[in-house]
Amino acid sequence: MNSIITDNSAARAERLFRMHLAMFTDPAMTREAYVDLWTEDAVHEYPYAPAPYSKRLEGRDTITEYIANVTKSATNWSFTNFVFSATSDPDTVFVEFEGSALVTATGRKYQQIYVGRITLREGKITNYREFWNPAWIIDAFV
Repeated sequence: MNSIITDNSAARAERLFRMHLAMFTDPAMTREAYVDLWTEDAVHEYPYAPAPYSKRLEGRDTITEYIANVTKSATNWSFTNFVFSATSDPDTVFVEFEGSALVTATGRKYQQIYVGRITLREGKITNYREFWNPAWIIDAFV
């Protein structure tokens, strides 16, 4: 995969983010490798999450456990059409992308368009804020 951002910090954010998504798509991604992507005090936010889904996860262990459970809720995860955008802050990058999966409990296909803000500290993800359409979550998972 070729990086579309040339700034070192932004390129690192892109690489770490793609590794984050590998938790969904790559069976070789271990919990230990995943937890190491995040700072100990990292925060992962979903501002539009409907109940009962979490809006805010605090701490890399909590984030890792939550994502591990999400990955088990569906199969055939796929992420495409990435657009990474650097900002004036070298440690903050925005990403737009699309995702899909087959939901295990309902048998429905889940499709989503995501926008995320990735913030790094000391070479790791310290904050990831992800926006998506909650109606599409409910349609597929409930």
